[in-house]
Amino acid sequence: MALQTTLEADLLAALKSGDDFTKETLRFLKSILKNVEIDTGKALDDQQVTTIIQREVKKRVEAEAIYRGIDKIDLADKEYQEMMLLKKYLPEQMDEAAVIEVVEKYLKAKPTDMSQMGLAMGALSAELKGQADMTLVSQILRQKIQNG
Repeated sequence: MALQTTLEADLLAALKSGDDFTKETLRFLKSILKNVEIDTGKALDDQQVTTIIQREVKKRVEAEAIYRGIDKIDLADKEYQEMMLLKKYLPEQMDEAAVIEVVEKYLKAKPTDMSQMGLAMGALSAELKGQADMTLVSQILRQKIQNG
């Protein structure tokens, strides 16, 4: 089932059950997806939808940290709950050990120094897109290059 179809079904279920939180969060996501479709002039595929959801999750994580920093716990909790709901629609993320394995395999095939970090991240991003947190990939890659 296409990801947008799943989102529609979950939104309909939330409407029927009276789950206002899920309804509001999914309606907001649906509006973002629709705006991107209007801007690009074509329907989104699952990869594009996943990328947009990942961006929205990242926004929620950042907002949660800000709210916690200024002691707005109720707002931070709301951002956290939205983030957890949106994460349900993302593919399973690789754990740190799996990312280390992929980075080590890449470095074994293509020895890299710090000046080639951008090139290596480009290749790893293409390979791991949607499967791993790219911040984690970058940290591991940098560490492996620096430690030889």
